[in-house]
Amino acid sequence: MDFIQDDYKKFNELFHPTHIAFIGASESSTFGAMMYLTSFQNSQWADTFYPINPKKEKILGWDCYKSVLGVPFPVDLAYVSLKINHIPKVVKECVEKKVKWVVIFASGFSETGDTKGEKIEKELLKIIKGSTTRIIGPNCLGPFNTVNKLTFSSRWPLGDSNGSTIGFMSQSGGHATQLIEIGVKRDIRLRYGVSFGNQIDLNCLDFLTYFQHEPSIKIIAAYLESTGSANGHEFFTELKKTTKKKPVILWKGGHTSDGARAAFSHTGAIASNDMIWSSMAKQTGTILVRDNEEWWNVIKTFESLFPNYIPKGRNVVIVTPGGGSSVNMTDILASHNLIVPNLTQNSQEKLAQLIPDVNTSTKNPIDLGAIGFLVDVFVKCVNICIDDPNIDMMVLPLWSFQVSSSLVTKIFKIQERTTKPIVFCFPSIADSIETAKKFNTLKKILNKRRALYFLSLRDAASSLSSFCDYYEYLQSRMVKS
Repeated sequence: MDFIQDDYKKFNELFHPTHIAFIGASESSTFGAMMYLTSFQNSQWADTFYPINPKKEKILGWDCYKSVLGVPFPVDLAYVSLKINHIPKVVKECVEKKVKWVVIFASGFSETGDTKGEKIEKELLKIIKGSTTRIIGPNCLGPFNTVNKLTFSSRWPLGDSNGSTIGFMSQSGGHATQLIEIGVKRDIRLRYGVSFGNQIDLNCLDFLTYFQHEPSIKIIAAYLESTGSANGHEFFTELKKTTKKKPVILWKGGHTSDGARAAFSHTGAIASNDMIWSSMAKQTGTILVRDNEEWWNVIKTFESLFPNYIPKGRNVVIVTPGGGSSVNMTDILASHNLIVPNLTQNSQEKLAQLIPDVNTSTKNPIDLGAIGFLVDVFVKCVNICIDDPNIDMMVLPLWSFQVSSSLVTKIFKIQERTTKPIVFCFPSIADSIETAKKFNTLKKILNKRRALYFLSLRDAASSLSSFCDYYEYLQSRMVKS
């Protein structure tokens, strides 16, 4: 795909429209129109939003137009919420009006397996052929922008857009909205996103290319069940270009036979061999994940660490006041292709001066014993371990006694002087209401500092391993070139 400057400008306008129309607007809609209407009531588009409904004079205080052709301004973005048999007519009107972007919210197309839905999709493509109008969808929610608060629904908070660097695309509207909700809770700062459903016109290749060229986007996340209307080879080629500059985190839905059947019912996605997707990911350096939790965790990991905190390898040090648990922790990290090496003799000797020589270990994992619950001792040991030349990154599984702002604030200061990632883990949160309450306060501090933390060591290990995978791919490309 040759993504010229005019293409970039046009896509940029999708996320920054001036005039928006909503075709099929109704205060009593059963097609989800109300969630859009209320989103725009108190937005920057309150005076440039135009409901379209031939049966209404006014909707929520806005003047209502009988057709998009009656709007006395150029329309950049039009949402369509109608039964599918009415959609070809209004898309023709959008083409006549020279609407740039048409988001078809309605479902009931090829994803149903009904030939009628497939026929209408083909008709829509014929209608826009040769025009300047492009279709997003059908069966989708459209664009999302945290900067100007362009969102799918007023029910979902947008969160803090300060420093937001993530662009996401999703074939599923549900996964898109869930990512937004999780983003607010976990402080994943999304910037631009799009839900594009069946991808009959605009597709994953279009948005991958746009996100690659958009300077504010540093990390790209995608949920795909298929490549839609995109050419598979072109998508592969664009991935290779993109991952040299920006990480791409891809959740492939329908990677099992039962999942593939569900994907067809969801977006009309044709089943594809999972080995092909896995091979594509490996060859392009794309991070392939298998479920929603892994998607969120890996996105958060890249957002927190990329590009400032880069491990030179897979060597991890664990610092904890607990011997038995440290064995389990080592097993978990090792099972995710991470390495828990011994510290140098120099580091071990320094640690030995701080902790008892009974029921402790200075090798790695570092078992501090009960004295490790003393904040000053714990912090001094962390300082020694992070400076060890055998170590590339650190994982700190904190017990309930260690869930405190004073401790993590001291760790923040250590992180400021090194590019080795320091990752917090709070596995005890789920087992204690009291600890969970303490963590809710601490979480605000962690989020403010953009610190990386997990509630499960397994999630931490899996995500860090994916992070290492990406940099190993980049290093291998540099060697070959």
